[in-house]
Amino acid sequence: MQEYTGPSLANYMVVLGFLFVMFIGFYYLKKNKHVITKKLNSKRRMKVSEVTMLGQGDRALILNLDEKDFLFISGKNSGALLTEIKTQNKVKTTNLDKVFEKRLSNEKV
Repeated sequence: MQEYTGPSLANYMVVLGFLFVMFIGFYYLKKNKHVITKKLNSKRRMKVSEVTMLGQGDRALILNLDEKDFLFISGKNSGALLTEIKTQNKVKTTNLDKVFEKRLSNEKV
């Protein structure tokens, strides 16, 4: 009589272990795909921050390109417009806030 030379129990356990690890990996990727895509796309220079429909096919987008904000307005019947949005220094606005607070407190007295 010949001996059985097929796969042993250890071979079946290795295959089942591999399949189990694969299913766990796929489950992790499915649950965390937003985190993974965020890390993969972090090297992009341009990001769309916000989109607003203005009506009749016109829309406004706020684009962030190299840490600068731009307003992009486009429409069906009109040309496109791209404008840089200037940001003011935070130091100046805090100083202005202090001035307004002092004036308001002086007017109340």
